[in-house]
Amino acid sequence: MPKEILTRLLEITVYSAVLMLAVLLVRLLLRRWLSPALKYALWFIVLLRLLVPVTLESGFHLISLPQNQTPTVALQPVGTTAEPIVDAAAPSTEPEPAADAPAGMQTITDTPHVSAQPLSLWQWLLIAWAAGCALVLAAHLTLSLQLNRRIKQLGCPPGERTQTLYREVKQGMRIRADVPIVLMADIKSPALTVQLRPKLLLPDRLLYAADREHMAFAMAHELMHYRRRDYLVCLLISLLRAVYWFNPVVWIMPRILRLDMESACDAMVVKSMSREQKLSYVNLLLALAEETSAKEITEEGDFTHETIQPVVN
Repeated sequence: MPKEILTRLLEITVYSAVLMLAVLLVRLLLRRWLSPALKYALWFIVLLRLLVPVTLESGFHLISLPQNQTPTVALQPVGTTAEPIVDAAAPSTEPEPAADAPAGMQTITDTPHVSAQPLSLWQWLLIAWAAGCALVLAAHLTLSLQLNRRIKQLGCPPGERTQTLYREVKQGMRIRADVPIVLMADIKSPALTVQLRPKLLLPDRLLYAADREHMAFAMAHELMHYRRRDYLVCLLISLLRAVYWFNPVVWIMPRILRLDMESACDAMVVKSMSREQKLSYVNLLLALAEETSAKEITEEGDFTHETIQPVVN
């Protein structure tokens, strides 16, 4: 069983690498004709290959349960009696009583002593794989807990003016779900937390540096991530990283996928904007990108687009 599991994981690793290269080649050759949404959708082929641990030809499941085997019974015609076939030459399997054993005493036969078998190489590799899964999951959980603690310590609710604008943006995007909004002093750009119940984080300096329109654009961008369920995709990638922590694909692909995710999100936001609004939106993105890039270079441990990502910017 350990050999089959590890062999399947290695096969999926090779398949996913080939698919990633194929997606990159398609994006390169058809970059002029592919929309941002389609570029983003191509990555789901790789995610599906990583998510489904079976192939059509093998039918192998990553977790297979042993099935009970039923003995084969030979059927006899009705009205006939099956007689046992005894081979006269075959030795008898019944133990013969000891000739010199006293009456009333049982014959004790020696049973072989079964010693514990050492773990095989495949079993040790399976243990190492499981340990890697646990470590990566623990890292994700630790970052999520740190993010929650950071929000609780440094976050504060926005004022009534910001809350009113936030409700207007949500209503315009037809989002009825409760997505809490939190002001943070130590972030440079808006972000949506990667959690089952995400929160929208806004830098407090944006309240003073941006006008009402730019504030609405920033909210719309993060809410578009929520409406497209991008935070669930990031959660899925985190789980796949735990399972395939040894696979370079799950560490390289998300970096490119996030760029396509952002482009697809921006395309959806500006879809119904006027030309002047689109220009203003682009200027806002450029300003936020410059500040975020500078912070990522000069500071460590902030909400950045790194391998283990707690937010969606």
